[in-house]
Amino acid sequence: MAFIKNNDRNTKMSERLTKHEIREGVFLLLYQHEISGTDIEELAGACEEAYEMAMTTETVNTAKAVSEKYDELDAVIAEYSETREVTRISKVNKTILRLAIFEMTYRGDRIPAKAAVNEAVELAKKYAEKKDSAFINGVLGNYIRKLGKDAD
Repeated sequence: MAFIKNNDRNTKMSERLTKHEIREGVFLLLYQHEISGTDIEELAGACEEAYEMAMTTETVNTAKAVSEKYDELDAVIAEYSETREVTRISKVNKTILRLAIFEMTYRGDRIPAKAAVNEAVELAKKYAEKKDSAFINGVLGNYIRKLGKDAD
């Protein structure tokens, strides 16, 4: 995964992050925040140093925005998860769900529901257990139906 430093304003367009890379960076920050409780700005700096993974301003700001809505996002997860209570959902899955629900709820004008679901499933395939992508797809599908958005 290629990242650019958020203070590098002269970067060529071809070196900019894709939406997928930004989303994955947000996921990684949120997951680390979930397990460590460390401030997101501090985590972004640590990622830059330890992994040579520079974060864009958009990555850090989105992670902060999601983290500020954890309670609200967890309430949505609780409402639309038919098989698991929020407290029994793994931190990886909960982080993926929070991000996707945030995107559909607060960025729906810029991120189609289908894209948010597809990206969430891809993150699950990469970072979660094999069976978890179906669980995530199910929760998000239930939420989309409530929103009246088409996931196809």
